[in-house]
Amino acid sequence: MNPPEFSVRRATIEDLAGLKLLWERARLQVLDLEKRLTEFQLAVTPVGDLMGAVGLHIVGKDGLLHSEAFTQPEQSEPLRLLLWERVRNLARNHGLVRMWTREEAPFWLQAGFAEATSELLKKLPAALGDGHQRWLAMQLKEETVPTLSLEQEFELFQQASKASTEEVMAQARKLRSVANVIAWVALGAAVLVVGFYFLHQLKLPKEAVPPVQQR
Repeated sequence: MNPPEFSVRRATIEDLAGLKLLWERARLQVLDLEKRLTEFQLAVTPVGDLMGAVGLHIVGKDGLLHSEAFTQPEQSEPLRLLLWERVRNLARNHGLVRMWTREEAPFWLQAGFAEATSELLKKLPAALGDGHQRWLAMQLKEETVPTLSLEQEFELFQQASKASTEEVMAQARKLRSVANVIAWVALGAAVLVVGFYFLHQLKLPKEAVPPVQQR
């Protein structure tokens, strides 16, 4: 059977029975893997016979290639190549930065994986596994400064709007305080003017009243 006769697709619920048999033969954790069915990519024949499978678990910008299994070990190499092409395209579509695996087949070293250094293991997400174990890793692209999500941008906008509103309100309170001071000063000045006016009137001499003439 030649590799072009195989096709690769994502697993569906109809594939679960066949996958469970495949995982059992490979001595994998069936109960755990069946909960992660949609992580698996399958290599199948034209009539739909399951020939191989491998999982891709994604956490953030990191991907874990895991739980490979094959119906016929002699066909594993061409099947790995097809499955890897599929997984690599998925990783590119999801914008992954790194791929990790604990698979031991020499194929993965030939595909570009390498022993993860102690520095690189610090970047291994805890959700993918224990960083004290042996890992192979592949850098898919350079890491970039993470951009803000839409929710984070909206939150920052709200914070900026709130700060701007508070600043405007503070300025309004200052202006109101200044206006109050001016009003009180103006009122005080008016009171003084009126006071001086009445005081001045009190100090003016009264006009003499002409005597009444007697007849």
